[in-house]
Order: sequence, then structure tokens, then C-alpha cells
Amino acid sequence: MPQTELQKQRNTTLKERPQEPRKYNVIVLNDDFTTFEFVIMIMMTVFRKTQQQAEDIASTTHLHQKSKVGTYTLDIARSKVAKATEMARAENFPLSFEIEPE
Repeated sequence: MPQTELQKQRNTTLKERPQEPRKYNVIVLNDDFTTFEFVIMIMMTVFRKTQQQAEDIASTTHLHQKSKVGTYTLDIARSKVAKATEMARAENFPLSFEIEPE
């Protein structure tokens, strides 16, 4: 196969590669009703954070009114926020989140 044809095939292959899905940040918002312990539990169970990471997120949220929880594809971000919100509402907490492009 001639060299130029090989180069064309390589270029074509590179152009057809799927792009990485766009990433989104999940932000937890502060409120005056959701307990610190509940936020930590949500961070650990839904967002798979360690105890220390969960405590850091809860503290940052309390001090700065919001904190980044993690970065995910849009489907995963929506799913995690929906699960966390559902768990919060079941306990009568107004815990809320935002999803924003990275």
C-alpha cells in the first residue's frame, strides 16, 4: 500500500474516534436545616467519598455556602443528585444541589 494511502487511513481513523463525554461538577448548597451528619452520610453513600472527604465537603459547604462534590458525566451527575435529593426529602431535609459544566 502506498505511503500516502496509509497516511489517509490513519488520519481517517483519528478523526472517527469518539470524543470524551463532557464533564459536569456537582455542587452541594448550604441550608440551615440539613444536619452535618446527614450531609456526611450522603457524601459517603451516594457520592462514595471517604469519611474525611465527606467531612471536608460538609465543612466547606457550611463556611462558603456551597462546595464541589465531584465531577461526572451528565447522566451520572443527574443520577447521583436525584438519589441524594430523594434521600434528603425522605428525611424532610431541603438539601439541594446544582450541576454545572466543568
